[in-house]
Amino acid sequence: MTTYADGRSVIDIDAHILEPVGWLRSFAPTAVRAEIPELGADDVEFARLLSDAEVDHQRRHDDPAAMRGAVDEYMTMSRKGWMSLGGWDPVERSVALDRLGFSHQVVFPTGSFNQVYDTPLECRAEAARAMNRGLLEFCIDPRLLATAYVPFEHGADEACRFVDESSDGAAGFLIDSTPSPRGPSFTHPDFDRVWARLQDADRAVFLHVGADQRYRPVPSVFFDNGRDMAHVRSDAPGDPLSFMGIGFPAQLFLASLVYDGIMERFPRLRFGITELGATWMPSFLHFIDTGHRSFRNIQDLSHLTMRPSDYLRRQVVVSPFAGEDVGWIIEQSGVDMVAFSSDYPHHEGTDDPIRRFEASMTDVDEEVRRAFYDSNGRRLLGSVVE
Repeated sequence: MTTYADGRSVIDIDAHILEPVGWLRSFAPTAVRAEIPELGADDVEFARLLSDAEVDHQRRHDDPAAMRGAVDEYMTMSRKGWMSLGGWDPVERSVALDRLGFSHQVVFPTGSFNQVYDTPLECRAEAARAMNRGLLEFCIDPRLLATAYVPFEHGADEACRFVDESSDGAAGFLIDSTPSPRGPSFTHPDFDRVWARLQDADRAVFLHVGADQRYRPVPSVFFDNGRDMAHVRSDAPGDPLSFMGIGFPAQLFLASLVYDGIMERFPRLRFGITELGATWMPSFLHFIDTGHRSFRNIQDLSHLTMRPSDYLRRQVVVSPFAGEDVGWIIEQSGVDMVAFSSDYPHHEGTDDPIRRFEASMTDVDEEVRRAFYDSNGRRLLGSVVE
């Protein structure tokens, strides 16, 4: 069978589960289930979509012809989101992976992440544990690599417990890109033992759009512009203005970890920046060095033994959106910093991400292509893909 990868060895560092109604609660302790808001409970249109998706899933289960149609259409835009093949059914997801031909696929939550954020604080940690358990159960196919969320907002002791609980099963850890308003910053010395625990676990640490304490880099007043133009305020880049700021939380996160010495003290940490764009990276590499030169005589930065950009080149891999000029990003940032992601089965991944990436890689040689599709993701993920 010809696969979508078409003979390439592909590691996909950003894919998703599309959770059905009741999914998150089913993995939570009985005592906190009622405290977890149900998906679609406050959005009639979304609730209707979720219901239609479950009906369609049951139809595929009952009718082989419907299943064959879904398999044939699995990369079309109408089969993305909650109507997707393998959105939450592990058996279907294996079929989709057979068609995709990817060797591995890193999996992140979708709707359940907002459910966790909306859970009252006293129950939020258990809601996060439920999400982690559910994602591990979904990733029964060895090609699927589950991520586990590690919240810092409950303090260092609880964050360490999250790391310990997931170290055996998870292929990577997801953390917020913006510190909780309950503080302190990720770089506070209190969290050094969390970073040490993450480093010792030898798993990639991921940032992903939406895992940001609901921080929005574009203030809402920018959308009060008198124009008859819809702006979609979601975690995905739903309009061009939001797209311009989507990478800003990652830039602040990375700059804080470099300037405050986290990457100096924990050189084996590996960071994957997913669904936050990548076109900003080349200028950011220059800008973070400029910040160092401008302020090293004002603020003590003597703990840094390398240029700030060298820490990023050593420890960070970023995945672009389909449609970004990946050839230019690689040329400007370096061969080792950029890796493929499909965002399957989200709409942002488009119906043909490889074709869109390849359109900007006409002058890229085969070795660089292998780095983009395989070896950079392999290095980021480490021993879990050996």
